[in-house]
Amino acid sequence: MNVPIDVGAGLIFLVSAAVGYAVYRHTRATSTTTPLTGDIGVAFTAASVTLVALAFLFGVSIPPDGVEPTPSPSQSSPSPTTAPEVTPMPNSATPQHTGAEPANS
Repeated sequence: MNVPIDVGAGLIFLVSAAVGYAVYRHTRATSTTTPLTGDIGVAFTAASVTLVALAFLFGVSIPPDGVEPTPSPSQSSPSPTTAPEVTPMPNSATPQHTGAEPANS
């Protein structure tokens, strides 16, 4: 399955990932623990805030009206489902179901 990603949206994501990584490296460099550890929560929060801010400022493009995405050749449409057949039985007032579903009483 192909997922089309707009170039602007990809750049916004890459910038926010770079900001998150920079914040993680900064918190790791200023760590006071013996094995230096970074604060992943602060880095994730900074990246998320950057992503939201850039998406708000630059926006995410919406395709113009009348343009529909083209399916890739590997996609196939699902086969339509059919209702079970109902055949009348001789000497019976109610029809009997011959499909996979049980008849309701």
